[in-house]
Amino acid sequence: MTGIDVIDRCIIALLQVDGRLSHAEIGRRLDIPEPTVRRRLKRLLDDDVMQIVAVPNPHRIGYEIHAVIGAKIQPGLVDDVVMRLTAMRQVRYVGITAGTYDIVIEALFRDNEDFRAFLTVTLGQLEGLRETETSYVLEIAKRSYRIGLAADIDDDEMSSNDRQLLRRCRRELGVLEEEAEALHAANGRAGQVERKN
Repeated sequence: MTGIDVIDRCIIALLQVDGRLSHAEIGRRLDIPEPTVRRRLKRLLDDDVMQIVAVPNPHRIGYEIHAVIGAKIQPGLVDDVVMRLTAMRQVRYVGITAGTYDIVIEALFRDNEDFRAFLTVTLGQLEGLRETETSYVLEIAKRSYRIGLAADIDDDEMSSNDRQLLRRCRRELGVLEEEAEALHAANGRAGQVERKN
């Protein structure tokens, strides 16, 4: 795929706020035909520009421990270690980095026993691993998988139609974000009431 245009960016941006939006709803919000949305979304998915997935809150489904681990690897073995780490069920992110560590790992664990076994047994027996530093995440202040696709567009050299679409997209993103915040606040209040009872 050579690139994505304003319509593609707006479709992705809306789905980042609410991945359940139908083709018709996206078309209505952007004032474009539903078949256009369907065709473009299929292309974006087929070309691996995006994916639509459910992202659960780990703490709500039983993963109490969240850790970030920096690892130093023996020269020449980074790819082997990465391949082994990506296959591990606890590991949700592996990044090859430049700097203090060769690899950064993000992992989730159900309890301290699971966490200890991963650090001492699983990582401890990993060939090529020289050193690790583990950070236990106490609280997540922000978790976002959103990229500011509609916010990052420079509209100076855009056609008037694209500029108009971008304004509409930004307006609809604001509406969707307000709706999501209201729902989140309502769910939070409901959860507090439930815990009191």
